[in-house]
Amino acid sequence: MEDVSVSATRKVTFKLGAKPCFWFGPRMPLLVWCLKLVYLAQSTVPGCQLKRDSVSGFSRDGDILLGGIFRVHFSALQPLLTFQEEPVAATCQTFGLQNYQLVQAMVFAIKEINNNPTILPNITLGFHIYDSCTLFKRSLKATLWMLSGQEVPTPNYRCGRRLPPAAIIGDSGSTRSIVLALILGLYRHPQISYGSTSPLLGDRNQFPSFFRTIPSDDFQSRGLAQLVIHFGWTWVGIVASDDEYGQVGSQIVQQELIKAGACVAFNVNILISRSDKNAFYIAHIIKNSTANAIVIFSSVAYLPPLLDELLRQNITGKIWIASEGWSTSFPVPFEKYSEILASTIGFAIHSGKMLGFQEYFTSIHPSSSPWDMFLRKFWEGAFRCQWLDWENLLTRDNTTKKCTGAERMESLPINSIIEFRFTYNIYKAVYATALALEDLRKCMQYGEHFPQETCANISAFHPWQLLHYIKKVRLGRETTEAFFDKHGNPPVLYDIVNWQRDPENITRHVKVGSYDSTAPSGKTFVMNSSLVQWAAGKTQVRDYNIQI
Repeated sequence: MEDVSVSATRKVTFKLGAKPCFWFGPRMPLLVWCLKLVYLAQSTVPGCQLKRDSVSGFSRDGDILLGGIFRVHFSALQPLLTFQEEPVAATCQTFGLQNYQLVQAMVFAIKEINNNPTILPNITLGFHIYDSCTLFKRSLKATLWMLSGQEVPTPNYRCGRRLPPAAIIGDSGSTRSIVLALILGLYRHPQISYGSTSPLLGDRNQFPSFFRTIPSDDFQSRGLAQLVIHFGWTWVGIVASDDEYGQVGSQIVQQELIKAGACVAFNVNILISRSDKNAFYIAHIIKNSTANAIVIFSSVAYLPPLLDELLRQNITGKIWIASEGWSTSFPVPFEKYSEILASTIGFAIHSGKMLGFQEYFTSIHPSSSPWDMFLRKFWEGAFRCQWLDWENLLTRDNTTKKCTGAERMESLPINSIIEFRFTYNIYKAVYATALALEDLRKCMQYGEHFPQETCANISAFHPWQLLHYIKKVRLGRETTEAFFDKHGNPPVLYDIVNWQRDPENITRHVKVGSYDSTAPSGKTFVMNSSLVQWAAGKTQVRDYNIQI
């Protein structure tokens, strides 16, 4: 077995069954009988193996692999622990149609790079992609699977014949990324997140190999406070999820509001560990407060119970200021909450362009991608049909139409499914890794040298060697340039969006401003208030502002 960490060759003996198994280090050949013995021991010796759980993901082979961890499902059903029988695994629920495009963004970027002769010529990129279902356990297991190379992971060992993924793209949530970054940082294994915004992840002492293509909440929180002050809202409520994302972000918002002279009417938390997300209590606070401008710092996954309660108590006439965690993600079904959420305004990840992605996305089909375990679920959700096969024959709802495969992606409202904000972040993360690999292959020097001024071997490099190149990578796209600062953060660029109804009664995210750290002095925060569409009966900003 090959140690995942970088170490000198040394002899290690450990007992598996009746015979010793020797590991001689990463540069020595491995005995076939040792591999067989390890497999046999894991299969037969009770108490000497980790629990087996099914792997929720898929892969494609390549000379160099990239790992991807995505929240394809919005939630998971946790089994009731009775402590009288062996616990069963959680069941993923609520398949995300928009989340699935994040998976396809990684596949698309890798396919595009493989077809580009100027990046990694004669080298094919492959991938391992897993679904976390918002569970820490699944994110952690996915990482260990990728590092150890086998379904039953052995921490600190590489049990497969291939090198581990060159880098891991993910996770989306800050708290899950922190757990992964603590492990990956031990091995200086590069991790690039497309959605983790906690300022804590910028600490290079704790997270030396963490990068992200999304700005830190340090900047978003200050920008949201500036947005509130811009409209003159001086009596403001705050609702935040009780995780790293919500707590750190909302505290900065509160500090910046108070510093600017505004007052905070309340600051309450969504208890994400509770199934009802303590929605009744939060709705009661909102209903009985005179504050009409309310900042919600949370991801969209935790909002439906609260929105249901606001609907039940008929709480309308509020203006919602959204963090990027939900500003462009409609709760499902959105029509149910359209009256409550009318005129929502907030920060959103800058939307870049991915030429050819829409054409690629509309060309996917279950018959041409049998290896994609998520595509059939996407098909069912997008076309509101059900595949009739042995897996669901007994549970099939007779009122649901049958999927035939003749459905056409072109018939879908693709513009409402494809959302280029997080998708573009994943695209950039894959390209940043590929360009760093290309620099490693060319042995680019950036004023620093490896020991003895040697070059890394693209066929057998160490994680810390790739890390050296990721720190230096620069990715130019359109009018913007992507790179990482000394804390692993990208340049700060947000769109300010307003939820508006068009003549066809379809709600869209309309860009009404921007927040850009690279803009000239005085141009960082730009807002075109005339473009903002307020709710019916609210024609001016002051209609939402009630003083203490």
